[in-house]
Amino acid sequence: MNKTLIIAQKELKDIMRSHVLLFTILLFVFLVIVSISVSSLIFHDQITQFDQSAELLKSLWKTQDLTRPTLYPLNLLRWVVNYIEIVGAIFGIFLGYMSAYREKFSRSLSLLLSRPVRSKNIIYGKLLGNSWFILMLLTAIGWFILILLSLIAGASIGGVEFLKIGIFTISSSIYIIIFFLIAFLLCLYQKNIVNALISSFLIWLVFALIIPQIGDTMDTDNQVSGWFFKSMWLSRADEFKVMDHFKTYEYIRTGTEHLSITKHYERLEFALFGVKKDFEWKTLNYIFQEKALDIFILVLFFLAVIHLNTQYIAKKLTIT
Repeated sequence: MNKTLIIAQKELKDIMRSHVLLFTILLFVFLVIVSISVSSLIFHDQITQFDQSAELLKSLWKTQDLTRPTLYPLNLLRWVVNYIEIVGAIFGIFLGYMSAYREKFSRSLSLLLSRPVRSKNIIYGKLLGNSWFILMLLTAIGWFILILLSLIAGASIGGVEFLKIGIFTISSSIYIIIFFLIAFLLCLYQKNIVNALISSFLIWLVFALIIPQIGDTMDTDNQVSGWFFKSMWLSRADEFKVMDHFKTYEYIRTGTEHLSITKHYERLEFALFGVKKDFEWKTLNYIFQEKALDIFILVLFFLAVIHLNTQYIAKKLTIT
């Protein structure tokens, strides 16, 4: 454990010296401000349009019961999740590349190998150092989000929202670390580190962009602008009855989406933030039960890339 902590401290110091923290915080702060500001403006515009429509109906002596839209504060974080999916994954790849680059070109890895250090010490030390950094970054972003929700959106934040932001911070850290470990492994495995970086971005392109886009495009509910089922005024129960006739098609679509770690991360976060209306105002227990598979696969990906990194260093570098 002492050797692991020493490697983790060295990794964290190297990151801090590269000024990555400051640049990354500024980037994510900008993205969060834009995301929450735009989402808040869109919601207030919807409220304005609703009020104008309600006044028009009243002037025409129409007395239909109208339900004024209510703000579920965490709905405003939809685009923050999308930014983490894309920019966060790129950031993880960049951290993995830089970590491997430092080891290869400073030859500090060769020095480590001359010491009584096990492969697990190296991987866990790298993992722990970068995890500290990512967790510190996302914790700062989480607090910033809570402040912005109160200042810009005028949202009322309670204990449940604090818990959900905390879970978002942890799950987002795991998601970014997965891409960090993928890039780190490829950079160690390939002799040409530039080719390794290209390979990492190809994996990111397939799993973070192409597969989720295929799944969304194949989704029956997205085939018609404005959503097919909503345009037909179908209830949720009727939607399931319609989809019973497309079981094979739906199996293929969902099976494709299951290949993407990004999609599982998105499903969890969208449930936490009530982006899907079925999850608005739901308890954490309900969300965890409904999204147990996505949580399991996210953790499974995480453990798998740790195992692959450990096995590679143990076998290829003959560390025992």
